Amino acid sequence: MEILLAGEKLLLLPEKAIFWERKKTLLLSDLHLGKSGHFRKAGIPLPSKIHEEDLDRLTRILEKHKIKTICLLGDLFHSTHNNEWKQFEKWRAEHSSLEIILIKGNHDLYDAEKMKQHGIEKCFSSLEEPPFFFIHDREDENKNQLFSISGHLHPAIRLVGKGRQSAKLPCFWIGKKFCVLPSFGNFTGSATIKPAGSDKVFMIMGDKILELKS
Repeated sequence: MEILLAGEKLLLLPEKAIFWERKKTLLLSDLHLGKSGHFRKAGIPLPSKIHEEDLDRLTRILEKHKIKTICLLGDLFHSTHNNEWKQFEKWRAEHSSLEIILIKGNHDLYDAEKMKQHGIEKCFSSLEEPPFFFIHDREDENKNQLFSISGHLHPAIRLVGKGRQSAKLPCFWIGKKFCVLPSFGNFTGSATIKPAGSDKVFMIMGDKILELKS
């Protein structure tokens, strides 16, 4: 779905990412790679294929759109180094022509030099790319009052039917000066949001995006 934010044309993708076509930049957040390995260390058996599927979905986006840069809005990795990081390193080697920028999230534990070893050329706490301000958590400082694009919350909206049946769907949450992306990773959980009356919510339903009507 094509939308206009801060005068820029952006494409909301049902794969849970945003394509900024003018800049040939893909925005996504919260993959939490290595989370299943983190749980296995705690004795909870989970398949590592969970993260392979996320990376495969990312590859399909690259096949559809002319992308030069991927800007990851935090929590690329869930915890300290584990074997599942190798999945990302293999994927990165297969897409070596891409520029990858990481906006550090609360789960990204290593510094910029360490991230370079894993194919992340640039690593920042935040990044100004007017008219946008990229950050992991929109509650963090934005001195210049640019339009913030962030992740962190894993936003979702709950729909309730007449028979009290309900469904919880990942969504893009857009306010007057912010946009929060859904988590790209499928093994992340989600938080039900309570949008203000003037906010816009775009729900992801399979391969479609629908705007929530008040």
